[in-house]
Amino acid sequence: MKTSLLTTALFVLTTLQCVVAQQIPGLQFSNYGGLYRSTYNPSVLGGPRHKFQINVLTLGGSIKYRYFRFIGENSFLYPVLAPHSTKELYGRSRTMGSLTYKDPIFLTGEIRWPSVSFAIGKYHGVAVQLRTRGFVLGRNIPAAIDNLYMKRLDTGSTPQLSIEAWGNFSLVQQSFSDLSFSYGAQLLDIEGHKFRAGVTVKRVFGARVAYLKGNADRYSINPVSSTEPDINQLEIDNLTYESGYSTPNRKMGLGNLFDSGKYGSGWGYDLGFSYEIGSVWKGRKEAYNDSPDYLVRIAGSLTDIGSVKYKTSDSRVVRGTHSDVVVRQTELETISDRGPEGFMSLFPGDTSSAFAQKVKLPQALNLEADLQVFHGFFLNLSHTSRFKSRSGQTLDMYVPNTFIITPRFEDEDSGLSFPISFIQGNNRPSIGLAGHFGPVFLGFSNVNGLMKSGGARGSMMYIGFTAWKASRKKDKD
Repeated sequence: MKTSLLTTALFVLTTLQCVVAQQIPGLQFSNYGGLYRSTYNPSVLGGPRHKFQINVLTLGGSIKYRYFRFIGENSFLYPVLAPHSTKELYGRSRTMGSLTYKDPIFLTGEIRWPSVSFAIGKYHGVAVQLRTRGFVLGRNIPAAIDNLYMKRLDTGSTPQLSIEAWGNFSLVQQSFSDLSFSYGAQLLDIEGHKFRAGVTVKRVFGARVAYLKGNADRYSINPVSSTEPDINQLEIDNLTYESGYSTPNRKMGLGNLFDSGKYGSGWGYDLGFSYEIGSVWKGRKEAYNDSPDYLVRIAGSLTDIGSVKYKTSDSRVVRGTHSDVVVRQTELETISDRGPEGFMSLFPGDTSSAFAQKVKLPQALNLEADLQVFHGFFLNLSHTSRFKSRSGQTLDMYVPNTFIITPRFEDEDSGLSFPISFIQGNNRPSIGLAGHFGPVFLGFSNVNGLMKSGGARGSMMYIGFTAWKASRKKDKD
């Protein structure tokens, strides 16, 4: 797994397949978040605190403790490589961690490519950003099957299991890139009251979907033979399935990304507002001090409203039924490395057709209240929920319903936040830690999940580099 940095960067450009509705812990709520807050609420660009800001590069992905054993081998980029590579994806995928507990399995990640925002006068600002996002979503994947995937079938670490009922299940991989233009304006600026609004329009391109969904009556885990008790196999009874992809696994070519015959495309938009009330300074603020003044900031946004249309020329959907399916370690790695194409090669279907469908982006409604407890220390309460989700549409992109409490310290040059996330379905909160020191920031959304057994074991990890010039008032005294 020694992919070069240049090769990895080219892969990442269109294939990060694990991020959906991802935001950067701490910076998404920060008054100095700029570009990083604008993807959560574009109103931050109105009355901006930076003359300009440049995101040099930001990487993010949902990892587990095992990632740190392979930190130098691009292992957390597994979902990035899936559409364009089959090399050791099984091993890479086992370093990823789900942000949700048991069901669904939800892996997510993001690349924020070089992007820029700049102020237009005192009350207006614009931003141009390029992002690559995606996710892996598994529904009704039994814990025993998840365990054998992680611990392998040929190591003796997977316990045997007698017949267990299963039912409907699905596993979906999706990826896409978007180029966005954002505009924000401050519409009200009087003492104790400031109102901002913003909008983002984004062009989605280079999108790919690959999936397997079906129904199985029962499954069991048994030894391959009596002479090899430590080598097991997964046995599935009465499997009915549908497997497909919008475009096959192929080497990445920049010229193909905007070709609607090879990749999906679409449009999306974000809308946001914020209203700042009160003043913690009570007339004692120096004229040149431009730090946040409000007591309470109320804000809301709609993000990723839109869809991706797939009408590619080389798509494929296969449907089939098998009364007895046996999966050993070799087959498990073939399916993981090659996705639906690997599954189809092992278990041929009865019928084949093309894939043509419209898929919703990870539409979300975000609400927040931000309280300035004292100068430079804030307490943020936020809630993110799925917006107009469609029942039964397994390919629509997913975002978990989440409530976050975030105490944070911040100023222009540094910040420290402690997000505490309550994700619907998880059995314990995720306690994060994020720091911003000069041009570098590093954050984790679930530090306790990386260290404790049980519960959601995944944590978003972000690392990024930024440059900016602040909009300071001159001290004329």
